[in-house]
Amino acid sequence: MNDALSGEPGAGVQVPAGMGMRVLARVIDLVIVGAIGLVVSAAVSYEVPVGTETALKEFLASLVTSLILFVLYAGYEVAFTAVYGATPGKLFCRLRIAAAVDEETGSGGGPADALGVLKRSAVLYLSVLLNFVPIIGLLALGVSIYAVTSAFLDQPRGRGLHDRIGGTEVVTTRERPVSSDDI
Repeated sequence: MNDALSGEPGAGVQVPAGMGMRVLARVIDLVIVGAIGLVVSAAVSYEVPVGTETALKEFLASLVTSLILFVLYAGYEVAFTAVYGATPGKLFCRLRIAAAVDEETGSGGGPADALGVLKRSAVLYLSVLLNFVPIIGLLALGVSIYAVTSAFLDQPRGRGLHDRIGGTEVVTTRERPVSSDDI
């Protein structure tokens, strides 16, 4: 077993976060960005007049709203992770986004880089970016849902599609209990 996952003292152990805490952290983050997103959506919708001659304006408003929300949501994840190593929801749940450890070589670990978090966020929020395109938006929603649910299938590390594409994993910042194997 490699040093980063072995649990040996001083090995820089990254303990995968539990699914319950990950879900709670995601809900907290979605409430925060969702509230901001509602304000942005309302502001854009307020500026678009209603009527039969405004189909192009409505399409452009949907396009602009999608782009703004995607940048807002992905920017939220990237900015907070760059500064704090985690989003507010993850900080509350004592989790962080880390660079994934390669189980075979033991390389990796440590803080996630901004590009990895951006890739991870792009997969998660792909449906937000493309929601104004009827069928493609639905397919993008499927990809985003699969990205999140695939984390439940990858045990014990819980790396979903979004983590695999970003080269990241969500780990706990809680102290790991000492077991008899560590002594």
